[in-house]
Amino acid sequence: MPDGALTGLKIVELSERVTGPFCTKVMADLGAEVIKIEKPGSGDVARTRGPFPGDEPHPDRSALFLYLNTNKIGITLDITQSQGADLFRGLVKDADILVETQTPGFLDSLGLGYESLQQLAPQLIVTSISPFRQTGPYRQYKAYNLNNFHAGVVGYETPFNYVTDPENEPPVKAGGQQADLLSGWTAASATMSAVFLREQTGEGQHVDISEVEAVAHMVRPNTALYTHEPPDGPNRSRFLRRTKWGLAYVFPCKDGHIALLALTDQHWESLKVLMGRPEWADSELFTTLMSRFQNLDALEVSVAAWIAEQKRDDLAREGQELHIPVFPVRDMREVVESTQFRDREFFIDIDHPATGPITYPGAPFKLSATPWQVRSPAPQLGQHNSQVYGERLGLSAQQLEQLHTDGVI
Repeated sequence: MPDGALTGLKIVELSERVTGPFCTKVMADLGAEVIKIEKPGSGDVARTRGPFPGDEPHPDRSALFLYLNTNKIGITLDITQSQGADLFRGLVKDADILVETQTPGFLDSLGLGYESLQQLAPQLIVTSISPFRQTGPYRQYKAYNLNNFHAGVVGYETPFNYVTDPENEPPVKAGGQQADLLSGWTAASATMSAVFLREQTGEGQHVDISEVEAVAHMVRPNTALYTHEPPDGPNRSRFLRRTKWGLAYVFPCKDGHIALLALTDQHWESLKVLMGRPEWADSELFTTLMSRFQNLDALEVSVAAWIAEQKRDDLAREGQELHIPVFPVRDMREVVESTQFRDREFFIDIDHPATGPITYPGAPFKLSATPWQVRSPAPQLGQHNSQVYGERLGLSAQQLEQLHTDGVI
């Protein structure tokens, strides 16, 4: 098995749910060693979240947990006990990175904050992920994916393109854990930037990640719109459809939906060919880019009426042949079974002793020399306690048994 791009990098993870585990999963799947710390007895709360195969809840059968924790070494540890804190220090002493998602100030209260750990391990990079960062008036506020999605403004502009009456069309959250996953990618990228600097200086640093800021960072067009609005005027940033210069919508077809973009003159001319050059399409209302923008409502109605009579896949194939950006809106089954994804081997089956094989997304990139790979499934609760505490930290079997009895591990 070839080395991964991050082979040799040692990471300790003190986090649960989605954002922190996804940050470390990104690096574990590229070869980094990740020791995941969970609470004795209960473990990561993600173990209680579905979906579960067969709808049978079990801490080792959560598809969410299994996806987020591939290639990790799993141990249990209560760092609030003095013995647990000492073991934690032993783990991070020789580590490259600590990723933690504790409430700001919690680790400091245990003598395990960044300043203390820096004295113990100057090379250590501590990545702290929280909803509103380690400082500021909101630092102690609680928030989860739903809150972060809306506090970061993305929810305000969702649904995109269709809002015409904000009073009766409230903001909504996109499906899944998008705010959490985006924050995890952001944290992984920022952490690796700190690793690159340490290669030059030999010293670690504190990487302070705000989940809300990671989300807000993606709202650049609306920031520009807000900047140019009069102070006493309405906030128009939910009306992005009115600023578009052409068609960019999801239209219903006979057998599903199609996502169509026709933003340029070339797109429009090709779309007229695709529609069979109906007489209305040659109207002076739609001759130029600006005239189409000014008459967008009428244009949308006419195009939608034609698309409603078409079959989804035929329309997409014929449109692509004319170089129109058009593609079917697919459900999960269609995506997993897509020839494009199959050819790229994007989806992979991961076998776990508690579930058997389950299909998961792979990496959204290919590295020719250091391939992304799954070396092991997500750990069962406390699976590697003996390996880490015994073989690495030198504790005897009797000591491990006593620590377990005392609830430290």
